[in-house]
Amino acid sequence: MLLNGGKPPGYRWRSSNFFILSCVTLALFSENFLYSFIVPILQHILEDRLHLDPSLTQTYTSAVFSAHALVCFFSGPIIAAWADSVPSRKGPLLVSLGGEIVGTIVVAAATSLPVLFLGRIIQGIAGNAAWIIGFATVADLVEDEQRSRVFTTTSMFFMSGLVVGPATSGILIKLVGYWPTWLTAIALLVFDMMMRLVMIESPLRLTTDVTDTTSDPSISDETSDLLPGHLPGPCRQEDTPWQEGDPASCLSGTTESSTQSFYKVILSNPRALTALACHAFNALILVSFDTTLPLYVTRAFGWDSSRTSMMFMELQLPAILLSPFAGWMKDRIGTSGPTCLGFLATAFLLWVLGTCGPDGLPFIGSGERGQAVYMASMLGLGFARPLLTGCGVIEMTSVVAELQRTQPAIFGPNGGMSRAYSLTNMAWTSTMFLGPILTSSLTQIVGYYYMNFFLGKSPSSKLAMRIVALTLWISQRFSPRPVVFWLHYISSGNRHILRTRNEFQLHEY
Repeated sequence: MLLNGGKPPGYRWRSSNFFILSCVTLALFSENFLYSFIVPILQHILEDRLHLDPSLTQTYTSAVFSAHALVCFFSGPIIAAWADSVPSRKGPLLVSLGGEIVGTIVVAAATSLPVLFLGRIIQGIAGNAAWIIGFATVADLVEDEQRSRVFTTTSMFFMSGLVVGPATSGILIKLVGYWPTWLTAIALLVFDMMMRLVMIESPLRLTTDVTDTTSDPSISDETSDLLPGHLPGPCRQEDTPWQEGDPASCLSGTTESSTQSFYKVILSNPRALTALACHAFNALILVSFDTTLPLYVTRAFGWDSSRTSMMFMELQLPAILLSPFAGWMKDRIGTSGPTCLGFLATAFLLWVLGTCGPDGLPFIGSGERGQAVYMASMLGLGFARPLLTGCGVIEMTSVVAELQRTQPAIFGPNGGMSRAYSLTNMAWTSTMFLGPILTSSLTQIVGYYYMNFFLGKSPSSKLAMRIVALTLWISQRFSPRPVVFWLHYISSGNRHILRTRNEFQLHEY
């Protein structure tokens, strides 16, 4: 039934930015919620329902989570190409949610290992699609001046699912039993699907940008790196003649090799590579806590599970509360300063964290002083997290949006945001897969202190801070213009990058 000149009932609130962002945020939260929801239940599934030997529980637990990460890594580009090939985000979002429901039912009902892994694979593919398409929807919806605030807040809710999921299932499995616990997760997904069915999608901003840019050739953004009088990519006159005032021919001409050109353009862009590095490094820091913290505090301080959970609350709660302010600050002053400060603070606090306990400094130790310093360090890391949260996604969004603004339809008529987020997701999931292996091995070989020292003081972290402090600061202001700038000491040797309008050359002193 249509009202008010053809508009459906409730059109204003159903198509509002707030409602659409709420739907997407819940979808992103659900993806991480489902990923970690199985943690307290998995032992019961493996030993009581699948009747495996308890000695194999740890092995298959790692395999279940590794399978999820691998599926997300390899399915990302395929999902992104499909999402960018359709003009609407709502349909793919509904399909991804339906897949999550199916995967959850398969996991809950599994009575054999193949069925359990099949369910996790379905969950991984569907959840990965929800993540990629969800962030692409946010990018289509949010204006540039609000991007950092929205992405930082959304990312915090997204990552809070990792904590809320196991906490919820751990409590419910004891209170109400196995199947009611799983029904809670399914109910959340059904509620999310209802919200998406009610949601009225806003049109892609790319269409407006393309029309505005092509309708008036005299309009040129100061950040454009195109020569006057030339058109982007295949629409340049020397490549493909086209009639003035006919942007459709330009759009059709650029879509033939959009997938190939997208990865070539993005993976040769230093800002995009910086975004991926920051995103991966942030994931490495987070996964190090999941891998090493519970076992270390139990052995070093004799803490029980409740005090261990408090450490994760110290890490999450300040970050959730401060994320809107951190996003507002990034919108006002840019991402480079807060991100650099966040990396510096995190590096120092990781080192302080390692000084506590028997593996650390003797004058801190494992007593009350060591425990107090450890708790204070975790709280400080919680305050530093909002400065880093979303930095990779925000920068990747800025890169792709800038390219699409200066060269409309460079990535096809529906843009390349989904493929951009598939790259950030691949950086995240690959680190989530390799990170536990790296941090666990370092802890066993060199100890907890040197593992934290490696994360905080390694050349990788210094490189990341140099890149953030210099590359982002300069490139955000000057990279689209024909300028030359230097980045000092980005590696162990005295190497410098010379950036011109169209090429990058590496010079040795």
